[in-house]
Amino acid sequence: MRKAILTIGAAAAAVLAIGGAAPALASSGSTATVTPTAKTVSPLHPDTTSVSGSATQADPNRGPVWASDNMKEAIFATPVPNKPGHYNVKIAFGGSTFAGFADPRSAAEGSADPGGPLLSQGKITGSIEYNNIASSTAPDAASVPAVEPPNTSLGTVLSQLFDDNNGPAASTHYLINYTPGQDSVNVTGSGNTWATGDTYTQAG
Repeated sequence: MRKAILTIGAAAAAVLAIGGAAPALASSGSTATVTPTAKTVSPLHPDTTSVSGSATQADPNRGPVWASDNMKEAIFATPVPNKPGHYNVKIAFGGSTFAGFADPRSAAEGSADPGGPLLSQGKITGSIEYNNIASSTAPDAASVPAVEPPNTSLGTVLSQLFDDNNGPAASTHYLINYTPGQDSVNVTGSGNTWATGDTYTQAG
């Protein structure tokens, strides 16, 4: 299991306050689309990994930082059945991008220099799920700012969504994919590589 980007920030146009109702479903033939409770964007978000090395930046609260992300997040909040005041929240990262300055991969994941200097860029996909969040207020998308400051955590975004009236999630699960759009460049010339299209995954 790798370290998740639990510090992914958030922000952006809040599109719908659900007021305790489940997200709307729009059906077209056999395809159903779930409408996000809110959409957010977080520029310049520091991304963490489970390895540290000569190029990672130390963050004592979050772990080694290896990249700066531009996060585009769709937030889905739904009531937990038969548990009034409890919600499941999923944040999806489609359309997000990363710009790396260190190698986030371990040796087992293909790195010749874990945490060492490696310039990379590409797309981020996947999601993180927060299960069974207790809150005295329903999700309120209007409380999520249009743009968050750099370094805003997901915990902050969740608190905004619930107007600071939520407790911690009973469990958290994540699956986040990083796919370079071009071959990486090692500025030291050591030969370490991360090839175009070679997806690195953080899961837990």
